[in-house]
Amino acid sequence: MKQEPDPAKIRPYAVLRETLEELKKRWREKANYNWVCSQFKSLRQDLTVQRIKNEFTVTVYEIHARMALQVGDMVEYNQCQSQLKTLYELGIRGKHEEFTAYRILMFLHGLNRSEMTLFVGQLTFQQKSAPEVQHALNVQRASAMGNYHLFFDLYMNAPNMGAYIMDHFIDRERIRALLVMSKAYRTLPLVFVHNELAFESVEQAREFLTTNGCAFFENPNSPDQDKLFDCKPAATPLAQLLEAKLRKVQIKGAI
Repeated sequence: MKQEPDPAKIRPYAVLRETLEELKKRWREKANYNWVCSQFKSLRQDLTVQRIKNEFTVTVYEIHARMALQVGDMVEYNQCQSQLKTLYELGIRGKHEEFTAYRILMFLHGLNRSEMTLFVGQLTFQQKSAPEVQHALNVQRASAMGNYHLFFDLYMNAPNMGAYIMDHFIDRERIRALLVMSKAYRTLPLVFVHNELAFESVEQAREFLTTNGCAFFENPNSPDQDKLFDCKPAATPLAQLLEAKLRKVQIKGAI
């Protein structure tokens, strides 16, 4: 049986504000995420018990959500985003446009096209005009059109924490782009693959191909800088890999 919070142990509003500043300081000093996360959840609970719903509450959830994105804790991020949606709908001010952009990118992550269409259709002209929302919408268009050059340029120039969300589906888009390339070219310099698909290095591009079972090269013994990606034999495994990734998202359901 869940125990109700002890009113005597609930921190007053002034103390909660001090607590947030201390947690922000600890995070900047590289405190352990699990510890910081538990402290934020405790802070959020105190806000809930006292029914405090104001700009400070929004700030707490926004900061916790960004921290969760940094470490890839999507469960905690989704909980924060859900609460922020409710708080924004109450008219409480915050970084609404920033988190609107994140929601669009999360829809892309989960391939939730119908929900994204509905969500975007409800946005005001002003919201759509915000730079971070425009960026997210451009990512959606680039993905839908198969414009991988634009997609990876947007990935490299994502505002705020957008790239952290895109990290969760960037490999899927790389496979999709490689499949398009494999049908359009006979060979490609590995350096081109590295640059076009936003890998950190040529070595990382080669490791990606190797890990995914499509490391076919015309000159496999050459240095990575000189390797030529052999497109034709890579086409079939790439298609199978993309199908498997899409099926995994469908089985997992809405993100």
